[in-house]
Order: sequence, then C-alpha cells, then structure tokens
Amino acid sequence: MIKPAVAAVCLAILLLAGSAQAQSNLWFGTWKLRPNDASEKPETLIYSDAGDGAMKMVSVEQQSIIITHLDGKRAADVGPGNRQGASLAVKATSPTSYDWTFFKDGKPFVQGRNTLAADLKSFNEVSWLVTRPSDVVALVYERQ
Repeated sequence: MIKPAVAAVCLAILLLAGSAQAQSNLWFGTWKLRPNDASEKPETLIYSDAGDGAMKMVSVEQQSIIITHLDGKRAADVGPGNRQGASLAVKATSPTSYDWTFFKDGKPFVQGRNTLAADLKSFNEVSWLVTRPSDVVALVYERQ
C-alpha cells in the first residue's frame, strides 16, 4: 500500500510534468514569418514533441535543430546548418510565452521573448542584439 505522503508527492510530480507538456503543446505546429517588407528572407519554424517534456525546434531555412525543455538551460543546435557553435537557452515564462538567448561560439548574441496571440494563430517575437538592447526588432509568425 502506498503511503498518502508518497502518493501526494507522486501526484504533484505528475501534475508538474503534465503542465510542462501542455505548455509546450500550445507551441507545436508549423510557423511562417510574416515579412515586414519584400527584402526579408522567409523563415519556417516547426515545433514538435521531442519526448520527456521537451520540444523540438526546427528552423527549415537555417537547417537548425534544437531540443529544449524550456528550463533556461542551453541546448546545442544539432542541425546541419550549425556552423558557428550555436546554442539556445529557452525559459518558459508562462504557458503562452518564453524568453530565449541565442549563443554563437559560446557567447550570448541575441535575446528575445516570444508570445502567443490569444487566438493561438500567431506569435510575436521581440528580440535584440545583446550588445545593442535598445535596437529592438519585432516579428510576427503565423501558424500554418
């Protein structure tokens, strides 16, 4: 027989794991960058389940593949397009937003926050170079 205290701890762990999984599920799908102007390069992102509560993030055009647990720990880019020792740290801030830092050659390069729209059909990315935090770039990705 399982003791009530042990059962309560197990239930709490399961609820937390389920909560992390549900959070990342909101992001699962294919996203395309809405260009601000004709010179902007296309970008397609595919977010999917990587198992164990992790999310696989693929940038099609950049040939980037990163698997993150949304816990703020750096994850190496294992895609064939990684030529600069790239990695990414992603930290969930709510079920509909996450902060991230992109590293190049082990050094922070770009930071940002992605936030899902209320209808879950798009997300906004606000980002900046670490060396120029006042030069903010705002992008919109649409769910496909």
